[in-house]
Amino acid sequence: FPLLFFFVFVVALTMSVRKRIHQRRMRRMSTVQNDLAGETPWTPESLNIRRFKPVNEENSPNPWPTFDPTKVTKNVGIFTSGGDAQGMNAAVRAAAAVCLQHGVKVFAIYNGYSGLLEGGDKIKELTWESIANMMHKGGTVIGSARCKEFRERAGRKKAAVNLIKKEINCLIAIGGDGSLTGANAFKTEWPAFIVELLQEGVITSEEAKTFTYLAVVGMVGSIDNDMCGFSMTIGCDSALHRICEAVDAVTTTAQSHQRTFVIEVMGRNCGFLALMTALACGADYVIIPEHPPPFDDWESAMCDSLRRRRRYTNFSLVIVAEGATDRFRKPITADHVKKVCSDRLGYDTRVTTLGHVQRGGAPSAYDRELATRCGAEAAIAVLNATPSTPARVVGIRWNQMVQLDLTEAVERTRLVGKMLEEFNYDAVKDLRGTSFKQEMNIFLRIRQHHMDEPPKHSFNVLIFNTGAPAAGMNAAARALTRDFINGGHKVFAAYGGVDGLLSGDVRQLTWSSVKGWSSLGGCILGTSRTTCVDHPGDIYSIVKVLKENKIHGLVCIGGFEAFESLRGMEKMRSKFAELCIPLALIPATISNNVPGTSVSIGCDTALNTIINAVDTVRQSAISSRRRAFVVETQGGYCGYLAAMGALLSGADGAYIFEEGLRLHHLVDDIKLLENKFKKFNCAVFLKNECCSASYDTNFVTKALDEEGKPDPENPFAPVFSGRSIILGHLQQGGSPSPLDRIRACRLGASCVQYLLKHMTESWDEEDERVYTQSHSSACVVGIFGRDVNAIPINQLNNQVDEVHRLNKDVWWMNQHRLTRVMENSMRPHDSFYQGEADIALADIEADIVSHTDDEGGDENDHNKHEKDDEEEIEGGDGDGTEIEVSV
Repeated sequence: FPLLFFFVFVVALTMSVRKRIHQRRMRRMSTVQNDLAGETPWTPESLNIRRFKPVNEENSPNPWPTFDPTKVTKNVGIFTSGGDAQGMNAAVRAAAAVCLQHGVKVFAIYNGYSGLLEGGDKIKELTWESIANMMHKGGTVIGSARCKEFRERAGRKKAAVNLIKKEINCLIAIGGDGSLTGANAFKTEWPAFIVELLQEGVITSEEAKTFTYLAVVGMVGSIDNDMCGFSMTIGCDSALHRICEAVDAVTTTAQSHQRTFVIEVMGRNCGFLALMTALACGADYVIIPEHPPPFDDWESAMCDSLRRRRRYTNFSLVIVAEGATDRFRKPITADHVKKVCSDRLGYDTRVTTLGHVQRGGAPSAYDRELATRCGAEAAIAVLNATPSTPARVVGIRWNQMVQLDLTEAVERTRLVGKMLEEFNYDAVKDLRGTSFKQEMNIFLRIRQHHMDEPPKHSFNVLIFNTGAPAAGMNAAARALTRDFINGGHKVFAAYGGVDGLLSGDVRQLTWSSVKGWSSLGGCILGTSRTTCVDHPGDIYSIVKVLKENKIHGLVCIGGFEAFESLRGMEKMRSKFAELCIPLALIPATISNNVPGTSVSIGCDTALNTIINAVDTVRQSAISSRRRAFVVETQGGYCGYLAAMGALLSGADGAYIFEEGLRLHHLVDDIKLLENKFKKFNCAVFLKNECCSASYDTNFVTKALDEEGKPDPENPFAPVFSGRSIILGHLQQGGSPSPLDRIRACRLGASCVQYLLKHMTESWDEEDERVYTQSHSSACVVGIFGRDVNAIPINQLNNQVDEVHRLNKDVWWMNQHRLTRVMENSMRPHDSFYQGEADIALADIEADIVSHTDDEGGDENDHNKHEKDDEEEIEGGDGDGTEIEVSV
């Protein structure tokens, strides 16, 4: 008995010590987690500012060129250099199409700088026929190569001669930082080359006067996404598609055999692909160059993390970036990680190195959109350039096109390598931008169950879905649930949407109950189109549920029905104290018709479905006789899917409700088809399902088919047939795309901070409840331009078309105009595309003042919002708006 007592005492003491050590470790971890909590979205005082207004001819920061090409010599050369990336062809096509539409000659320089040096047949003029049917192809059809000779001044001087022979004085470069650096050096030395070539008699005095300067604009084509100042680069999203498809496939076999998989992805010194893969696929551990394991013994820390994760799952996924190192810059390889997992944990471990498969395949919908918008903006910018205009690089920050000074952007990017060698990882993460740090923090918070320091107030939050299902809803619910639980709060879910609220089907969610939701399509919680305002008496049942579960905050994930539900709840606050709680809407609908956001969760997945279908249809049509296809998309009265689907699939046009469909539109398009079918075998038009009450898809198809029959009066007219395709509910299904998963996680994390802020500020100590009736506590948490915003619902009432369930300010109408520019199918009444790329200021303070003066609003709040992001970028010049970097 004494020995038994001693043994029990030792075991109890050991368990107590281990518990204390674990609690201390969790407190240290929670301090890090709390310090890097998700971003709190900005709530504007008014929507009457430029960032919320659609781009048009009056407010375009990069307007369509106005010079006469017959009087001003401006010829453009386009080349791709460095590593290939999906979407480069779409960028070449877009830039060439804008030039051709304006009447400017445009040339393709084959094989990058090598073709620039060889000249001759390597520089070929592009036509509408030569840029057709290239958008959907991977890689680069004009070739890419690295050239040592161009690094020497003599080589660049030779290249200048070849350009002058072709009368090219504008250059568009597509590549990485090395390729863009070469283009900038070429521009800087150009005036000296002109003087030397004139003295040597290589060029004439007239040529010297005509080609006094070289205009240069760059686009970043790199799957690594390593250019500082932009949220995404051309090719990155397609690479994420390849990686996530592979990881999702590996996950099933890992579950079946209880294995650990170590997956190595590309990226060089940038861990973006690895981090986004881990976030999108729910990996257990990720090792990236910017954030090496913060422990001397990283192997033990990783094993401890994986061991604790095994309490909730029977397999493990570890993502390793190819440039991963420990904190002392010693490389960490996938094979090393495998050995650690096998030897220390005894796990059955496998290694999968994806390699160059990440570069291949057709570009994704987002890469086509990014490349097309960048190509158009680059062409407009290079045509508008003057001798004093510095070399610029065009890219995107979340959903806002921007232009940065090329030199400063490249210098900032190269500074990353220097900071890595100095072990200054905080500076590296600052250079990558706030967005990168936020997404890294989101992954840390939702990958593993830990306990933050106990909150002062523990809140109960309710989640439910409303409206049609959209891919990414599950990822948003997972992010919300785990982030709240890690903060010490409780999460409840109403199964079946509003119907579940009415019937009282409310259950508490746990950490493990949302396991694996990030990659699942559909809506596990269930949803319905029932809203809280369908039947006035239903509000009593909802209030009862909120009271029984002591709900302090409410999140609705859905589309326009969700907007109507929360708006109805806000209006009933004066009658029910239970509704005087913070209300948040996360937009999730393929229709993308929710006011207060430019994009919704689920849109990207639906667009990928549409472009894949159109690519398949086009391939069939090209192989057979002439056909005109009419493809019907969903979206109700909102034409977003049809408009963007047409732009991203290379269709000839889109019929949408916002623009209207009249007989003269069809007449104009039939005339265009008669000309097109003289050279091509296929034409595609996308049609919004509700664009016209009278001219439905069947009518349009029959009209095209009838007009394509042989005409006795015009025997030389081309004969073609019309066919229709209705995609239907295919657009709502499938696994969410990587971008939809990442957006869902980001909006979920922002929504958590928004609710915590308002619940904490509205806590009533006497009654021990949350009570608020402020308009800022009922918001749509969505994406506008470069920001995540929390826009009060009451500010959006005047922007809503109640009858057609639409947002009156259609921000994407400018992209809709771009479709017909790209396909040379502009009708007499069509407007030109207007550039949207703002020029980012180098002086942050001057940019804030300029932005405030231009847009007005609450100056103090707005300046504070801008200053929070001062560390984003220090590049660019000109006149633009606020500077932020977001994904």
